[in-house]
Amino acid sequence: MAEIPGLGRRALLRLLAAAATAPLLPGAARGQGPARALSVLVIGAGLSGLGAARALADAGHRVTVLEARPRTGGRLHTIAFRGHRLDMGGAWIHGPEGNPLSPLADQAGIRRMPTYDARSVMFDADGRRLTEAETAAIFDTVGQLIAHDSPFAWRGARDVSLAEAVPVLDPTTRATPYDKRVAAWLSAYVAGYAGGDAAEVSAQGWFGGEGEIPEENHLLAQGYNAVTDLLARGLDIRLRQVVRSVRLAGDGVVVATADQAWFADRVVVTLPLGVLKRGDVAFDPPLPAAHQGAIARIGNGLLNKIVLAFPRGFWPAEAHYLRSLSDTRDNVAPEIVSLQPHLGAPVLVALVGGSAAQRIEMLPDAAQADLLMEALRRMFGNAIPRPVETRVTRWSRDVFARGAYSFLPVGASIDDHAALSRPVAGRIFFAGEAATTEAPSYAHGALLGGRRAAAEVAASA
Repeated sequence: MAEIPGLGRRALLRLLAAAATAPLLPGAARGQGPARALSVLVIGAGLSGLGAARALADAGHRVTVLEARPRTGGRLHTIAFRGHRLDMGGAWIHGPEGNPLSPLADQAGIRRMPTYDARSVMFDADGRRLTEAETAAIFDTVGQLIAHDSPFAWRGARDVSLAEAVPVLDPTTRATPYDKRVAAWLSAYVAGYAGGDAAEVSAQGWFGGEGEIPEENHLLAQGYNAVTDLLARGLDIRLRQVVRSVRLAGDGVVVATADQAWFADRVVVTLPLGVLKRGDVAFDPPLPAAHQGAIARIGNGLLNKIVLAFPRGFWPAEAHYLRSLSDTRDNVAPEIVSLQPHLGAPVLVALVGGSAAQRIEMLPDAAQADLLMEALRRMFGNAIPRPVETRVTRWSRDVFARGAYSFLPVGASIDDHAALSRPVAGRIFFAGEAATTEAPSYAHGALLGGRRAAAEVAASA
């Protein structure tokens, strides 16, 4: 995110948050229509697409949203689960202070539920609960991995993977079996955070990022779709419209679905990176080389969830997270979120990222649940109850997502996010968590990118 001289990221985000419910485009600010009302197609009814559509419609432009799914929200997907609302995709407002999603959640009447890494209970692979000192030492390392002044920061001229730059992430460099397990857990943490393995993630990109893990992050009691529903209110949204092509034509654009052609002055494309990589939507003429290169270089990350509901809780009621070291290649329990302290529900949500998520999602639901139960039995004994309900996600197999969120692999940089977000011919505009320099891979980055694209569309009138 480009910063205003003299303003840090937090101060800038506070300004953005203060403006979150204010008029975003000139026509809306004056309470009048724009000088020239454009017809605009928005491809995708996720957070970015809805953010763009909301801003443009409120400013007086004619907006139609085309969504392939039978629902809105995209990779924000809230389901009903045992009397509660459960997010199967994005779930947190990260760093809620100054985050533009916070006022939207409040406007939607959502109860925000703070979670803290400090409220973690950690276990070794044999089920031994780690001491407070051991847990603190692990999270001190996590903090050092993220800090602006990280002692691990890569300063080499040649980009390398995070695993190569930071030996503490490589179990083969550790001396004792315990230290090897800690290194493997740290690598799993990176994979959950980035969506890609430490052996893939760019060290230059990692240490050139925001450089912080907020102490407090917020889950949403009513789920993220309460936010997307608020943004969608009153918009012209056409569901089950699978876009096949985007073509420049005359002074406008033609967007073709399976059975219809849509004509407009402008189009905002918020397709997920995985869909762009697969070439599921054709562009005529083909996208510029800079866009194609960015699509090829940016990494398509994966994070999946294994959700288990139990008849009763058997883990520490105050714990926000259960975390376990492992001797296996694919740890299904590096990070387990407990919903018990937030919703009073005995529900655990395991988060698995990177290549481990790719391999685990190939298993049937019951097999995934069994793997997680094995880990839980090591932590709490064989007398724990069996789950009463299971849900899993397979985001890489979702044909309208083909992944979870983007990351920068070796050889990619923030310049690729910038290249992907540039307009084409003044008529095709890009947004989404990968097509933005404003906190890419985050939900609030998607929202800010959608609003940025809306402003670019309005300026093109």
